[in-house]
Amino acid sequence: MTTPMLQLTGLKKSYAGKRALRGVDLEVRDNEIFALLGPTGAGKSSTLLASAGLIDLDEGKVHLGGDDVTDIEPSGRDVSIVFEGFNLLPVLDVYDNIAFALRSPAYREPEDEISKRVKRTAELLQIDHLLDRDVDTLSGGEKQRVAIARTLVRRPRMFLLDEPLSALDLKLREGLRAELRQIHREHRSTMLYATHDYHGAIAIADRIGIINEGRILQAGTIEEIYARPANAFVGRLIGSPSMAFFNASIEEGQVAVCGFLQRFPLSDFAFSGNKDGKVLLGVWPEDIAMVDEGATQSNPGRIYAVDNRGYESAVQVETDAGSFRKVLEDKLHYRQGETCAFSIAEGAAFLFDPESGDLISRGHGGEE
Repeated sequence: MTTPMLQLTGLKKSYAGKRALRGVDLEVRDNEIFALLGPTGAGKSSTLLASAGLIDLDEGKVHLGGDDVTDIEPSGRDVSIVFEGFNLLPVLDVYDNIAFALRSPAYREPEDEISKRVKRTAELLQIDHLLDRDVDTLSGGEKQRVAIARTLVRRPRMFLLDEPLSALDLKLREGLRAELRQIHREHRSTMLYATHDYHGAIAIADRIGIINEGRILQAGTIEEIYARPANAFVGRLIGSPSMAFFNASIEEGQVAVCGFLQRFPLSDFAFSGNKDGKVLLGVWPEDIAMVDEGATQSNPGRIYAVDNRGYESAVQVETDAGSFRKVLEDKLHYRQGETCAFSIAEGAAFLFDPESGDLISRGHGGEE
């Protein structure tokens, strides 16, 4: 079995009595880009800081390339980290800011090698024309590119990227994601990329880990997560639009949803329980079809909002049991406030515990 580049085991950390990490377990494989996806305050930054050795852990172990580095100083871990902020040195120009790490005592390189790496990295990030500029004269997007270049110019065991693109505009973010993928392809580097942006995560990562309240809820490829979301929070965080949820109950061998004409037999689910009770029915919007009102086994709804995206549109549909958003085909047109109908594909729904949010069962249509 291949040794992971980064292995985190049982990481716990509190700040002034507030728990930031509650037992984080995570593996990042050699030569992969792993995206750590979660909302603000979920524990992403603390996980990266712990990996870099920049915070002292209350409990847990950090291994890099199979070596226990839990008690090793940051300078001895051979990782390179970039933060959301620029952290540039104003007394140095762009070239010297990028070259700074390569001139440190720990990682010093010959000047001709430094020149090659700085120029090549600057070209990849499209800032080679800025190398002689003072950093105070740069725009925010240019400063962020310089900060990323200063990190990527090194050849460490691993890159740790903490929300490096969140302050940039959409077009610039998309371009830099492509550049990061190119650098990864060229050098087969390993990256742990923390972000709150679902689109950014799936655009750059080989695998994704979902983190919330200091715990990793699930890790895998986006296909694996779609096929079996471990928790309702996972369903709410991923997807575009995200998973739809409806309050439901198990009654006499069926899953019944308030106001729905459709019924979902328990035989449609990989479900071994037999108790009646409340559940949460989750469905990916791609498995919800807008149909003609009055259609057999359709469910009534009302158009709450219409989002015109130019080449396509999306609607938010309200029901008695919950709401959902769905991207529409060009030929479908709805207006805000009007009634509508929809149906859920057979075997496509998931059942979640309404209290814990944990997955109870998935429909047979979702089996791998």
